[in-house]
Amino acid sequence: MKFRFCGDGDCPDWILAEIHSTLSVLSSVKLRVLAQMVAKSVLGEDIPEEKLLDTMSANKMDLKSARSAFACLRFLLTSAVRHNTPPAIFEAELQQLGLPKEHSAGLCRTLGEFSERLQDFLNSQSLSVNELEDVHCVPSETLPDCVNLRLGIKNEIINGLPQKTEHSVTIHKSQLPILIKELKSARDVVEKLT
Repeated sequence: MKFRFCGDGDCPDWILAEIHSTLSVLSSVKLRVLAQMVAKSVLGEDIPEEKLLDTMSANKMDLKSARSAFACLRFLLTSAVRHNTPPAIFEAELQQLGLPKEHSAGLCRTLGEFSERLQDFLNSQSLSVNELEDVHCVPSETLPDCVNLRLGIKNEIINGLPQKTEHSVTIHKSQLPILIKELKSARDVVEKLT
């Protein structure tokens, strides 16, 4: 079956599984609260795991189930916005996938409430998952002819949630000019595309 919110494609199996195992067992009120948290998270608000667990605690869900529900809702909302799905069609498609009517209606109200802001934000942030935020280059303490590059990453998706992370790479000093040249070349290509 084809769904408009999936770009007139099939719904992923993991979404079907989450709808039946996690989202359907929540109350419609809890689902709406969780959907609002997801929308705010997509817009850049930091959602602490404690708040997520608090929301899901009445259903005795562990952190793993809460994260998977969060990721599922994130996919549903962002896909509906990305494919410009009207709320009435989105609601009907959610019901076809097995989400109860009250749950579907609550999710559509959240979509209607956040749709415009999500559309603007997603347009401005396209191609910005794992976005490089900052770079620090420091001499290596253990290897004399090497440097450590610390890369600050914004919006790295970990367990379905966007987080700020930092990664470290050790490279030889002689490779730095080559790296800089290749990065400048990549930047020029991207600038031509925009």
